[in-house]
Amino acid sequence: MSSDSKLLVGLIVGAVAGAVAGLMFAPASGKETREKIADKANDLKGDFERKFNDLSDKIKDLEEDSIQDFKAKFYDVKGAVKVKYDHIAAKVKQLEKELAEKMEGLKKEAKEVKVESNTV
Repeated sequence: MSSDSKLLVGLIVGAVAGAVAGLMFAPASGKETREKIADKANDLKGDFERKFNDLSDKIKDLEEDSIQDFKAKFYDVKGAVKVKYDHIAAKVKQLEKELAEKMEGLKKEAKEVKVESNTV
């Protein structure tokens, strides 16, 4: 149970206990007591609704913050991956170019060796 929900339960239990104790020790008629109980119940209902709405808002804010944090981290990682990919792609292109140049050099050497062996 989170600290917010513990606090909410504690407030509700405390308010109910205080209301009951106040009504039990107050010198009033049955009708007045029932009216006080109804008023206190309405007050408690209002307090509970406010606390519930506050808690719901906190949860929504937390969800939105979490989503925003996730999006920010996702785009950071995506950007870093793109930079790494671009770097690796450039390296691969460079290696392909070097390999093609070496292959051309080997082909030329092979032709030269072939020509020399035919003339001998």
